[in-house]
Order: sequence, then C-alpha cells, then structure tokens
Amino acid sequence: MNPHQEKRRALGQMKACGGGGGGTSTSSSAIAYPDEIRPLLSNVANLSTQLANKTWQGYGGQRYADLNNTQQQALQGITDRATGGSDLWNQAQGNLQQMMGDQTNPYLDQQVANAQKSVVDSYNLTAKPQMESAMVGSGSFGNSGLQQMQQQSQNQLQQNLGNVATQMYGNAYNTNQANRLSALGMAQGFANQDYADLNQLLNAGNTLQDQAQNNADFNYEQWQQQQDDPYKKLQAMTGVMNNTAGSTTTTNQSGGK
Repeated sequence: MNPHQEKRRALGQMKACGGGGGGTSTSSSAIAYPDEIRPLLSNVANLSTQLANKTWQGYGGQRYADLNNTQQQALQGITDRATGGSDLWNQAQGNLQQMMGDQTNPYLDQQVANAQKSVVDSYNLTAKPQMESAMVGSGSFGNSGLQQMQQQSQNQLQQNLGNVATQMYGNAYNTNQANRLSALGMAQGFANQDYADLNQLLNAGNTLQDQAQNNADFNYEQWQQQQDDPYKKLQAMTGVMNNTAGSTTTTNQSGGK
C-alpha cells in the first residue's frame, strides 16, 4: 500500500477504480460548519480585510516622563554649588590661612602678667623674708655664702617667671590651634550639607518623575490594548470556527462502457 496514494485518494485527488463495468468515480472533501456558526464566516472575512488594509498607526501620547521643575531646580542648585563653592567653606579656608600666620591673644598677656605677679608675690612673702632674716641673724650682710644663696633665689625666681610665661603661652597656642582645626573639620561637614539638602530635593523630584512615568506607561498600555482588541476578537472567532468545523465528502461516479 502506497501511503501517498491513499492520502490523495482520501482528499479526492485520485480517481478510484470502478466495478466490472469499467466505471470511474471521483470524490472531494469540504469543510462544513454548523448553521449557527455560518454568520461568523462573513465577520471573520470582513475583519481580516479591515486589519489587512489598516495603515500603521503610531502612539501619539507621551512615552516617557521629562525632568520636572523640582529635578531641574535641584540639578541647577548642585551645579551652582559645585561651580560657585560654599561661603562657609571659603570662610574656613580663610581661617586656616590666618591660623598659619601669627596670632595674638589680647587677653593672654594680662593672664601671664597676673600669673607672674603671683610668683613674685609668693617670693616676696616667703623666700625673700627668710633670706633677709638669715642675713640679719648671721650679723654679716657681706657674707659671701648668704649672698650666693640670695642670688640663686633670685635666679630661681626669674626662671619660675619664664616657666610660667612659656607654659601659658604654649598651652594657649596649642589650644587655639586645636580649636581652629576642629572648626575647620566641622566647616567641611556643614558645607557638604548643601549637597545633602539638594540631593533630598532631587529625590523628591525623582519620585514625581516616577509617578509621571507610571501615568505615561498606563496610558500607553490602554492604547496598546485598544490596538490589540480587533486581533483578539478575530482570534476568538476563528477559534470557535476551528473547534466546530467538520468535513463532508462528495463522490461523483460515471458509468463504464
């Protein structure tokens, strides 16, 4: 049995051999639809023709959200801050340059003088009277040993006065430098706060842009569904036709000689 011949015979494309009289017969097949489905045939044909003849139509709405005023304001502020700098930071740089130069404390000299006066007063009230009393008790103001002790005491007084000045001036200088360096570090943080505020403004603008983009996407999706609607209807009708279609076979026979 030749399967190709059998297929052609089933489709009515091949003549079938008749009986002893030498007659021939031909058969053909056709798709048949129930009566209630037949009205869909013209609908499908008309809709298919309309869709085939339909010209291309692009979307006329907004597909993306532009930068909004909030974002533009934030970006302009960041640009101005980056190109123009910070007034606070400029002041901090000026203080740094001033710190590197000579600095005077208008109150420090008086403080040192008061501290030195206390040292002198203590010497006059304790060491000096003791020294004079020792000289009087010895009965000899010209005693070289006592004179040497007196000189050493006065030298010690001068050294103490110098130590007071050195310590106070040094401590004041170190404190002043530490305070300026601390202020310099704080100034950088405060200056960078400009960027933090602008970034917050930019984030707010981004939120507005996201919402605008959501609206644009929704409108496009609605338009796309409208464009797809005829195709969905066509697909639904052809699906019903395919599920209900049947077939009929017609046989024509001619008598033999």
